[in-house]
Amino acid sequence: MIYLDNGATTHKKPIKTILNTLKTLLFYSANPSRGSHTLSIKTGLKIEDCREHLKKFVNAPQNANVVYTYNCTEALNYAILGTLKRGDHVIFTTFEHNSVLRPIYSLKNKNVTHSVVTPNKQNEISLNEIKNHVKPKTKMIAICQTSNVTGNTINLEEIGMFCKHNNIIFLVDAAQSAGHEKIDMEKFNINLLALAGHKGLYGPQGIGALVINNSAPNPIKFGGSGSNSESKFMPDYYPDKLEAGTVNTVGILGLDGGISFVEKHFEKICNKTKKLTSYLLENFKQNKNIILYSNNANSGVVSFNVLNMETQDVVNFLNKHKICVRGGLHCAPLTHTFLNTIPNGAVRVTISYFNKMWEIKKLVKAVEKLIKQNEENK
Repeated sequence: MIYLDNGATTHKKPIKTILNTLKTLLFYSANPSRGSHTLSIKTGLKIEDCREHLKKFVNAPQNANVVYTYNCTEALNYAILGTLKRGDHVIFTTFEHNSVLRPIYSLKNKNVTHSVVTPNKQNEISLNEIKNHVKPKTKMIAICQTSNVTGNTINLEEIGMFCKHNNIIFLVDAAQSAGHEKIDMEKFNINLLALAGHKGLYGPQGIGALVINNSAPNPIKFGGSGSNSESKFMPDYYPDKLEAGTVNTVGILGLDGGISFVEKHFEKICNKTKKLTSYLLENFKQNKNIILYSNNANSGVVSFNVLNMETQDVVNFLNKHKICVRGGLHCAPLTHTFLNTIPNGAVRVTISYFNKMWEIKKLVKAVEKLIKQNEENK
């Protein structure tokens, strides 16, 4: 099987991720820091080690500002619903995922308004266009660093600087970029950073993080925190303020292994992703029967359609050839509206470090075979 749906979740994980996950189940299956016995304390220390590791990885201000979540979706919900208040205005882009769109739309009953920034002729989100949407009540600008459909990657630094100078909260969705794009919260002036553990960070499913910098989102989920248990309210300090309930120790320690792998091999990951993606883009560009929606070789994301064919038919054909790709709208309806691919969406290939050149070549051959068969059946 050739797995090319790494944008949904990376299928192959590094040994460090697997070993950390196994060690957790064997040696750290206690509720971390929720008791005074030795195993609880040891497990809690491991959780804090990963928090420290993640803080350094994205250059966040302090460990306590790393909040573990179930996934990137939960992190984005915390960031949006815990920050925006009645009458606020928020700006986001055409490239945003439903994890950003739906929480914002849900605030309509609180008179939270929004503006959508569309790409320019180069399919880029420009700072000038963002500026045109700023209003006196603009509270937040929400940006995905890399589109999960087109692979378009945005320059965060200039937007972050603009936000800082204008007292606007800068929320970054790094679900599709963390692991092969540099993220520096201090340098980019990012206030809220949402991370997915199971994609480019090569952790297991069920773990994500919201990292906070000069911002103060309120809880949207309530429960035990292991601290201030006598209070009727959540603690007023991070991470306890947002970490209600037992954290996913297995996922956290597995993620710690994935981050270690990414740190050690970051340049190799970037170079290989670019090499494989470039090959695929160049071959698809040369085929007049392929409609290509991507052009960023650094992203590992290539979305396309075949002329006169349904998206799902292409996906099914490739699946029969044991090639796993994803078709549809990829939870990004505004992107597909912009691309004019509603309602069927597009075929998406997403590449990881563990893919091989021969796999990409086999994909190219399979698509060529499909096109030839389709031409013959006309």
